[in-house]
Formats: sequence, C-alpha cells, structure tokens
Amino acid sequence: MLLVTGVVGLVTLCIVVVLSAQTSSRHLQAVQHHIEEGIRNKGLVLTENHALALKGLALDNAFLDMQRLVDRAVRDDADLIYGIYVNSDREAIAFSQRGDAAFKEKTVEKNAWNSIGILPSELIVDRPTVTKVNRLGQELLEVSVPVTGDDHEPLGTIRYGLSTSRMHDALAKAKAESAKQLVRSVISIGIVILVATLLGLLLSRIQAVRITRPVGELTAAAETLASGDRSVKVNIDSKDELGLLGRSFNRMVADLDASYSELENVNRNLEDKVRERTAELGQKNRDMRLVLDNVDQGFITLTKTGVMAIERSLVVDEWFGNSDGPVPFWEYIGKSSRSLGLEFRLAWEQLVEDVLPLELCLEQLPRQCCVRQQTFNLRYLPFMKEGQFDGVLLVIADISERLAKERDDAEQSELMQGFKRLMLDRSGFASFLTEASEAVQEICGHQLDSDIPHLKRTLHTLKGNAALMGLVVVARICHAIEEQLADGEPRAAADTLEELQARWNAITEHIRSFAGNQQRVIEIPQSEYAAILSRLSQTDAQTELFNELLSWQLEPVSKPLERLGEQAKALARRFGKGEIDVQVQSNGLRLDPDTWHPFYSELVHLVRNAIDHGLETAEERLAQSKPVAGTLTLKSEATANTLVFEIGDDGRGVDWVRIAQKAAQLGLQHSTSAELLIALLHDGLSTRENASDISGRGVGMAALKQRIDFMGGELDVRTVKGSGTRWLITFPWSPLQVPTVRMRRASSMPPRRESIKLGLSRT
Repeated sequence: MLLVTGVVGLVTLCIVVVLSAQTSSRHLQAVQHHIEEGIRNKGLVLTENHALALKGLALDNAFLDMQRLVDRAVRDDADLIYGIYVNSDREAIAFSQRGDAAFKEKTVEKNAWNSIGILPSELIVDRPTVTKVNRLGQELLEVSVPVTGDDHEPLGTIRYGLSTSRMHDALAKAKAESAKQLVRSVISIGIVILVATLLGLLLSRIQAVRITRPVGELTAAAETLASGDRSVKVNIDSKDELGLLGRSFNRMVADLDASYSELENVNRNLEDKVRERTAELGQKNRDMRLVLDNVDQGFITLTKTGVMAIERSLVVDEWFGNSDGPVPFWEYIGKSSRSLGLEFRLAWEQLVEDVLPLELCLEQLPRQCCVRQQTFNLRYLPFMKEGQFDGVLLVIADISERLAKERDDAEQSELMQGFKRLMLDRSGFASFLTEASEAVQEICGHQLDSDIPHLKRTLHTLKGNAALMGLVVVARICHAIEEQLADGEPRAAADTLEELQARWNAITEHIRSFAGNQQRVIEIPQSEYAAILSRLSQTDAQTELFNELLSWQLEPVSKPLERLGEQAKALARRFGKGEIDVQVQSNGLRLDPDTWHPFYSELVHLVRNAIDHGLETAEERLAQSKPVAGTLTLKSEATANTLVFEIGDDGRGVDWVRIAQKAAQLGLQHSTSAELLIALLHDGLSTRENASDISGRGVGMAALKQRIDFMGGELDVRTVKGSGTRWLITFPWSPLQVPTVRMRRASSMPPRRESIKLGLSRT
C-alpha cells in the first residue's frame, strides 16, 4: 500500500511538472509571438513609409536626403541595428549602422551591403519580406520593401535590421517567473505526499502486528511438517483470511498423511512394474533393430541440431561406413562426399534459423547424391513438437539400378528414333549424321577451346538438331556441357565430353550396322525419269538433256524446308502452341546439298525462335481475334541475281523494347533499327531470363548470322508488333553457275541411266 501511495504521489508530481512545463512553454511561445509580431509590424510600417519617401527622393536624385533619412531612423530607434537602401543596379545609395558617427556628408560605398553579410542574390526584392537572419553576430528581424516608381518600375530596395534583444530579455524574465511557480507547486505537492506516506506507514505498522503473529505460527507448523511430523496442527481463531488459511493447513496435513500411506503401498509394487516395463521395451527395441537391419532403405533420425541418432538402418553403415557415437550428419556423410557434406550443412543452418518457411528449407536440402559410383535419393520427413520443428527422419534409397535402367531405355529409344528418321528421310538424316559427326569431333577433340563463342554456337546447333531428330540423350549431354560453360568454366568437364563421344559412337555404329555405308540418294518421280530417257533416245542433242539429268543430283529445296516444317510442328506441340499451319513454297528450286546443308542446319534457329518467341498460344490468339492455329511460312525464290529464303510467322512480332533493354545491359548500341538488328544477332543476347534445353542461350541467331556471312549472304527482318515477322536471307545467285557445278561432278562419275536413284559415296 505504501508502494502504491508512493507511486501515485510520484506520478502526480510528474504530471504536475509536465503540465506546468507545457503551460509555461505555450505561454512563452505566445509572449514571443506577440513581441515578434510587434517588432515585425513596427519594422514593416517604418520600412514601407521610408519606401514611399525614398520613391520621391530617388526620382529627384536626392542622395544626401536619402542618407539622412536612413541615418536618422537608425539613430532614433534603439531597435534598429542597420539600414541600407540599394538601387536597382545593386549599388548602395544610403547606409547606416548603429555605432556610426553622426550624419555627415560622406560617400557610401557601392558594396556597403557586403559589410553586414548580405548576399547579392538577396539585395533586390519584389515584395515586402520579413526574415530572421544572423548578421553582425546577433539574431535580427530583417524587413525588406521594394521601392518602385509611378509606373511600378523597380527603383531599389530599402532594408532595416531590427534587434530581437528586447524580445529575448522579456522571454528570459517570463521563463524565470514560470520556473519559480513550478518550484512552489512541486514543494506543495511534495508536502502533501509526505504527510500521506507517514499516515500510511503508521496504519501499516498496526496491521502488520495483527498479521505477523498467525503467520509466524503457520511458519513454525510448516517447518515441523517438513521435518516429518505429520501430527502438527495450528490454532488460529480469527475469522478472516488467516483463519481460513489455518483451517486449510490442518486439512492439507490430514490429506498428506493419507497420501503418504497410500504411496507407501504403491511403492511396494513399483519395482515389479519397472522390471515388466523394461522387459517390454527391450522386446520392442529388438523388433525395431530387426527391421532396421533387414530393410533396403536407410533410415536415420536427425535431431534439431542435425546430430544422428545411434539407432539407424544397417544398410547405412554398409553404404557410408561406421560412425563413432552421435555426430552431425554432415560430418558423417562428408567422409564419403565432402561436397555433399558442405551442401547439407549450409541448407541445415537455414532450416534451424527458422527464417524461411519449413517447406522451402526442406526443399533446399540435397535430394540426390553420388557416392562410390552409386546414386542415392534423399527424402526428409520432419518431426514437429508443439507446432515447432524438432527433427527429421532421413530416408535414403539406392536408385542406381533404376537410373541405369532409365538411361538404357532412353538410349534404346534414341536409337529407335534415329532408325525412324533414317527410314523417313534417308538423305536428310545422312547429312545430319555427317555434320553432327564433324561437330562432335570438334567439341570432344578440343578444337574449339580457344574460341568459346564458336564452341557455344556449335554446341547449341548440335543440341537443337539432335533434339529435333529425336536423339534426346545427345541433346541432354550437350545441354549439360552448355551449363558447365555458362557457369564460367574455361572448358567442359572431361567425363561429360567422353560421355558425348561414347554416345555418338554408339549411335553411328548402330546406324552403320543396319544401313551400311551412307549414300546421298537423289530421288525423282518415275514418270519424270522415263520422259528424260525417252528424249535422250529420240534426239541427238543429248548434251542439254544430259546436263538436265545431272541437275537431278541437286536436292530439291522443298525437302529441307518440309523437314523444318515438321520440326516446327513438333516444337509447337511441345511448347503448348497447338497445331500450326506450315506453308512451304520452294518454287521448284534445287540446290547442291553439300553447299547448303550447313545453312539448313543453322536455319533451324530461326524456326525455333518463330515458334518459341513469335507464335502465341491458342488463348492469346483468340484474345487478339486471330485464327487459333498460327501460320509459319517457309519460302525460297530465285531471280536473275539473287536467291532469297523467307521465314515468316503471324505471331507477336519482335519486341524491340526488350531487345533494347538487353542490349543496354550488354553495353551494345541500340539507338537505331540497324543497331537493334545487330544487337539481336549478337552472341549471348536472349530475351529469355532462364535458358531451356531448346532456347535461351543467345547463341542460335549468332550462329545463323555467322553461316550467312560465310556464304556471302545478307539477313534482314520485317516485323510488325502483333502481326508477325518476316526474316529475309538473300544470297548472290546466277543460274548460269549451276551447269558448271553439275558438269564438274559428272566428269568424275559414269552416268547411270537405268535407275531413278543416283548415289554419291559419303565418308
């Protein structure tokens, strides 16, 4: 009660002090405001009156009168510290400062304002202003009023500095008076609190004597009970809470005596129950040990600190070795795989920090590892205690055989896809094998290690063409090499290159085992070939016809374009774009496959970009009132001087804004259309944030541009946002060059007129 009284008194005293201080502060602010307002009004009236007077004096050029006016004002008014009149040319005409001698004719320096600290930018004002300034070592209220002529033209500015010392003196007196009042209030309240405290102390003493006697008796009885005497009793006759407490104490002693008697009876049978429970737990432990020693999965219990429980599956020790006592799992597994131990420890530290959600932290723990040529899958089942994370059951499974089977199945499927492609398009697949073999040799033979951009383009082209031909394992290995190069490694890992070489050798051996030596097959309709033979038998002008027959060695452009069209349809289905309409227009052109197949291989990048970046999904096209099925146009056309390939789509169009942003990030020029096209074809530029196994590396278009430049061609683009894109590839061309090529080929081989298929051996 005394404590409460003291606290209440202190709080009351604090409140009085705070309220008094706030009242005093408001009073002082009001006093300061009134005094300051009086000085301000006084200064404005004086300055505005002098501005009117200076107007006439300025028009009459009465400079001495101006000086007298300013000097008299400063001398007669104790609050004025200085006065200065500056004309419109920022020249001081009249200037007076307190402490100067009495007026006498003298020349005022033009920059007299500089002596009192006025800046040039402050000299001329266009309206009356009052500001607080610190000039001549003291705080002043500076009043500035413009002096204008009859036509409101500016003649100058009159400025007076008024002292605030009287205001501060008045404020100091008010503060002293307020402090005295506060001290008197505090002393009065303190006396009241002291009297109340003394009175409470007296009453507390009387009440304490009344309470301590029964409490002392209860304390003595409790000590007797603690010594083991359960017959103790207390006699408290008061009818207040102490009497109730005494009666409750007596009942508690009686109940305690009965409980002790019952407990002694229970203890007599406790040892027998303990022996029975111990035997039961031992049997359960033996059963659990039997399970753990015979399962083919590893079960490890990890505490919240990551320490392994001693009991775990026997197969864990067979896989990773024994451990000496309870140790953190990362130390145990680190003996078999140092990188796995480090990765697990970092992820577990995030888990115990409890900053990120539990599910996210569990996902960051390692899910798969390789130890001694075995692959293991790791699964984590968390334990919760009162809603908080308390540990993990780690389940480890050996998935080496399953992965090996999946790998064998994938390789067999890949071989079947290669056989299928060979049967459907023997010539195209043979060309692909030749070009891909050269690429594999360059990559695995480290021929391109000194030219990383060229290596990336070659690898990207090989991956794309392999995927389109159904060789998914080769494409996956190429993607793994790309990831290694993307991580900043100077060259691909040797084991990955060996895996690519071995896989490619297996594919080529498999194809050679049932296809023999690959030959380029020239196919023509039976009726067309028969007509040529008929003409040869009926005319003497066989040279022209023979050249025409030789021209059949050239490959119809429709073949590679149709292959690209089929690949485009497959990609569209894979990307969720649905079925698309592919329009092929070759205009009957035939070209030398040895010359043009490398170009067709790089042309696949344009097709993939058209499907991936250009064409929209069915939902997007419906929202834009477009046909559900997108359209891809593959076209070739020859004129007297040029050969043009056109790849077009009716999709989104090129996002030049996004291209400009990516170009800026790479430090490329992007202010004109030509610079944007160069940036789009630059190595490493891609609008995708994350690379996939199809696109996103930014090397496909660069590889195509390199091939076109090598063949002397030009690449251009026509695009309209929301309507589509047309890529135009133009090569120098003259049909007269073709017979020369054909004759050179024909001179090295005998004509075969009895068959509709002509073959050329390929190595």
